[in-house]
Amino acid sequence: MDWWLIGHLTPVIVGAIIASPLGAKIASSLGANSEKFSWLSTKRDRLLGGLIMVCFGGFTVSAHTLWFHNKFHELGSSGIGCSAFGIFDCASVIANDAYNSDPLFGAPWGVVGMLAFAMFGWLALTVLREPNASWVETHLKVGVGGSAVGVVIALYLVYVEIFPLEGVFCQYCSTAHVADLISLMIFFKLLSLKEGGHWLSSDEKDTENDAKKIAEIRTERKKRGGYVAPTSSAEEE
Repeated sequence: MDWWLIGHLTPVIVGAIIASPLGAKIASSLGANSEKFSWLSTKRDRLLGGLIMVCFGGFTVSAHTLWFHNKFHELGSSGIGCSAFGIFDCASVIANDAYNSDPLFGAPWGVVGMLAFAMFGWLALTVLREPNASWVETHLKVGVGGSAVGVVIALYLVYVEIFPLEGVFCQYCSTAHVADLISLMIFFKLLSLKEGGHWLSSDEKDTENDAKKIAEIRTERKKRGGYVAPTSSAEEE
């Protein structure tokens, strides 16, 4: 059993579950309203939390493929030690000089994956910390676009594995591909929440409504040039 691969897959699978509809049931059973699990209380936060975990798994498995890449150049394909069984043999993929680096810049695919998942994780973390900032929608669109490009690259690499390499697959590379696909789905769901008007939690909606009412009161005061009594749901400062 490949314990390294299981270690990379675990955060990807757990993150996908948290971001799925099953995550809401898990949150309910754990008591999402408690302070300890407050980050599971809303769909938005579950999606962001799950995305960060998926990106972490994608980053670590990409780093591992880079290690394999460097070991190949030091020791040759026999020194990689990442063969598995049947059609899964990452040594045959990563040790192939024609396809183990991106064709534009010549960087190992592991480096490309590390940079991509680091960027996705940063986008998710910044949105989680500042969910109501003006740049949130832009960050989500960048995440959707970047992960979509990653899916195109993954399809190209799968094509390489099926045809030039005659059906030999890299299990570590496939894990990174799955993490990127899940990232795309989560980014798309987050963007749909943002654009569909379902982004704010109930507490944030109350705060936003109060802020709007206070702003309306101040505007009305300026128009009348006098005192306007605050409503019951918004207090005058």
